[in-house]
Amino acid sequence: MHVTGIGPVTDRLIRDSGFETWDDCLLRGEKLPLSVKRKNRFLGEIGKSKSAHDKNDLKYLLSRFHSREHWRILAEYMEKATFFDIETTGLSWHYCHASVIAALHKGRILTFMYGRNIDGFLDILDEAELLVTFNGSSFDLPFIEKTFNIPPVGIPHIDLRWVAFHQGYTGGLKSIERQIGISRPREVRDIDGFEAVDLFHRWQAGESGAGADLARYCRTDAVCTYILARRLLEENGSIPGSIDENALFMEAMEWTEE
Repeated sequence: MHVTGIGPVTDRLIRDSGFETWDDCLLRGEKLPLSVKRKNRFLGEIGKSKSAHDKNDLKYLLSRFHSREHWRILAEYMEKATFFDIETTGLSWHYCHASVIAALHKGRILTFMYGRNIDGFLDILDEAELLVTFNGSSFDLPFIEKTFNIPPVGIPHIDLRWVAFHQGYTGGLKSIERQIGISRPREVRDIDGFEAVDLFHRWQAGESGAGADLARYCRTDAVCTYILARRLLEENGSIPGSIDENALFMEAMEWTEE
């Protein structure tokens, strides 16, 4: 249905005629139950999509697939994805910037903090093949671009907020976590975005432990984004393999200030 002009009815007609994959369509295109004009347009797009898939051109695939179908791309490229979350010094677009960035990248939870090593996140952007966030389209990515004064991040990106929305989940990340049965560690369970801003300013004022609490909270957000992605894929019948969620949360909690 990512092809222009193909809706649910025509999609079902094609499937009921024995076409289940792009290769089926390309190999037996003459038997597709479509008019000549629609058939040519359909096969042209399927050919481009298959070529993009073969080349790992995620940007093209994401541009063609509706957000309700982005879970399919995530299922295919889950192991290559970088999950990240940011905290900011406030909510003002004009005066605020990222305070902490946490990323689950190549199996490691990495932390980048303002005034210390935050520029190191640019190295992650250089390596990342697919970015996954929750609400990153309207929050995390714009703040990243502002913090580092860089052009729009052109890395392929999946926003789990909309994947979850099309699976019937609404609200913020923590609300959806509760709906889907994800339980955060007790140490950060009651922290929210407003308190994260307060933690930043207390950290900057020299309060012992505030920076560590802020980092652990951000690291937990990144881990929860990853776990949520897996839960959403499982609901769609794509099982990415078992993980120890508690071990991930324990790793998120292990961060300490140097």
